[in-house]
Amino acid sequence: MSHVVISSFENTDTGDLQAQGEAITVCASEAAAREHVANRWRVLEQSVAAAGAEDPDATFIAWLVIFRMPLDVDNVDEALEDLELVIEETDTPDDPFGELAIAYQGMKYASAAAVAYPQKDALDGLEAWLT
Repeated sequence: MSHVVISSFENTDTGDLQAQGEAITVCASEAAAREHVANRWRVLEQSVAAAGAEDPDATFIAWLVIFRMPLDVDNVDEALEDLELVIEETDTPDDPFGELAIAYQGMKYASAAAVAYPQKDALDGLEAWLT
């Protein structure tokens, strides 16, 4: 069964700060996805620290989610197509990803502090991006 890891790192004023190809990864197993998340989270934390040093008044959001895909996917394009289909065909529009999202980690960083960034907010943003 395929697992897809999607990450986001953005400046709330200027938008996405990830390089192309960093945001979505297809993994062959849940273990591989969790390992990717651990590695990617370290990179995101370093990126937040660097971006915050350059712009101390900015607010940043970073999050990662693992999706257990309903069908095996071989690449990022297939994963995105399947996730779009899930959104279109869901019976629960308030939570289109349902049980597909099996792990989540997210933080909102402002100059004063870092606080947890809600999964619902992250997935709502992802849904808007996919549609």
